Amino acid sequence: MKRNFFREQQLFKKQNLSISADSIKSESRECVIQVPSPEHIRQMNSMPAGGEEDQSERLMNMVHTIEQVHKLTPLPLLTTDEVSLAPEWQNLFKAIDKGNKNEALELFNLIPIDDVILQPLLEVHPQDYLKKIITNSIEAQGKGIKKLNADIILTPKTFEILIKDIAATILNPAKLNFSFGLPTHHAFSSEGSGFCILNKTEVLMRHTHATCDKPLKCVVVGTDVNRDNGLCAILREFASLMSIRHIDIFDSRVYPRQDHVFIKKEFKTEARSVGNNIKCWVQEQFEYFAVDLSLTTRKTVSVHPAPLFALNKIKESIVEAKKNGAMIALFLPTGWDSHENETAFCGKFIDGELMSESESHLARFNDGDLSYFYEQILTYYKENKDCIKEIYWGLEGGYDRFMYEKQIQSLMIGVNEQILNQDLNQNSYGR
Repeated sequence: MKRNFFREQQLFKKQNLSISADSIKSESRECVIQVPSPEHIRQMNSMPAGGEEDQSERLMNMVHTIEQVHKLTPLPLLTTDEVSLAPEWQNLFKAIDKGNKNEALELFNLIPIDDVILQPLLEVHPQDYLKKIITNSIEAQGKGIKKLNADIILTPKTFEILIKDIAATILNPAKLNFSFGLPTHHAFSSEGSGFCILNKTEVLMRHTHATCDKPLKCVVVGTDVNRDNGLCAILREFASLMSIRHIDIFDSRVYPRQDHVFIKKEFKTEARSVGNNIKCWVQEQFEYFAVDLSLTTRKTVSVHPAPLFALNKIKESIVEAKKNGAMIALFLPTGWDSHENETAFCGKFIDGELMSESESHLARFNDGDLSYFYEQILTYYKENKDCIKEIYWGLEGGYDRFMYEKQIQSLMIGVNEQILNQDLNQNSYGR
């Protein structure tokens, strides 16, 4: 029986699930879970998500799962409605709601260039592209959606949702941020791609770099089964002078179907091999490690070599930072579509058919792999807080409901046990 999502959104709104923005801004808040507000989730209706669910349905299911965690833990829960933005932004959103294109674009021009949200945003996306999103959001008001292609569909609130999601992270000082919202890692500087419209990871990276009072190394580990193509392009084209290490774990046989040969053409240079069929390209201070799951596969019953490689690179980065008196910022654009139990075509459709169970076991991750990955990341954080500025854990993909609900529970259990010192059990959570 199909669930009544709109009714659930109203019930969710009535429950006191979130903590006020003022209390979140306390430095004592070490970690926080960030989710879209019920109204923003409703406004994602018809936006594609890669599986049977649209973005609204998928995120409602995820928030429902997070709600179960919230009943058992003091983890703060922040929604996109609890963001206090400057009046210029609020006026812009009102103009978009009124459908006044000229007024909206004029108000956008009035936002100060040094605004805490706009400044890093413009370092990643040109002004003309942001104005296109504003215009498309207004044009969506007629039919309720504006379809640019099969993957990119905007609703009347899309621009507001994107800005408030970024703002909720930038204005929240928690060192660990677990963010659930629209995907971002495929977005290029001047165009959306693969359900992604703005590249939030890179916007946050720019903000973190600008606000760090020590030398900073940004470490990115993308575990979505689809390559971080937009993110890699932006980093290569516009951020290669920043110290960045990007470990991109993907399967080149699925979207966007970009293998080592393609990546070589992007960088216009040869890669060096670092073992286990993993290649590294370097452009100035930007290191890009391509971990192709069609080549780097499971060889034994132990942890898959791809997350092990990523963990080793994170540890190596921490050692280097301590030696050089620098800080680490860790960005984790996470996709649970790399799990062997994923069923969505965008993660499993290869050569005209879905990947077999045996092939999935070799080229995808299981519960044990991901639990170990979560555990080690949190251990590194606990043991090296002095040199870790922040960790941003952002959702990118993962479409099978039972699978992603289980991973949310597993991740939150790890946070409770390792960071909050609470002994929780997966059986404590209900569907």
